[in-house]
Amino acid sequence: MNISEFLKSSLLILACIVLARFVLPANFTPILAMAVFMPFLTQNKPLQLILPVSMLFLSDLILGFYGQTMIFVYGTMILIGFLSRLMHKQNFSSLLTSAVASVFIWHIVVNFGVYINGLGTTTLAQTYVLAIPFDLRLMASTVIFSGVFFAGWQMAQKYLPLSQDH
Repeated sequence: MNISEFLKSSLLILACIVLARFVLPANFTPILAMAVFMPFLTQNKPLQLILPVSMLFLSDLILGFYGQTMIFVYGTMILIGFLSRLMHKQNFSSLLTSAVASVFIWHIVVNFGVYINGLGTTTLAQTYVLAIPFDLRLMASTVIFSGVFFAGWQMAQKYLPLSQDH
């Protein structure tokens, strides 16, 4: 992937993320699906981490940051990026497993950050319970967008076999 392709891809992904934020309900976002899907797109390990985190950062510049909990958000994105590399097979089953696991990791780590930063709840259990509706939407969006990305990738592999850099 050359720099021009990278910039075009990045702008398209950012536009989709920002547009999705205004059209879709809260926590219904493609960002985790993108982090999980990156090993399918490129073998470039730094890019697998940098692109999703960069897209999250750029969308947060537009949509806003919300305190020290962001450390947990970005840390979890990086962790999910690393864990996504552990997929041994690039098939839909592995992608779906990684997508579901990423949301559970997100739920545990990010909501622990919410609790640690004292954003209104009294116990860790209460924080986790209150996050369930948001994280169910995150689960649905991550699974749906992962499926969309996989279908698009399969079609591109079939009809546009231009690059061996997946």
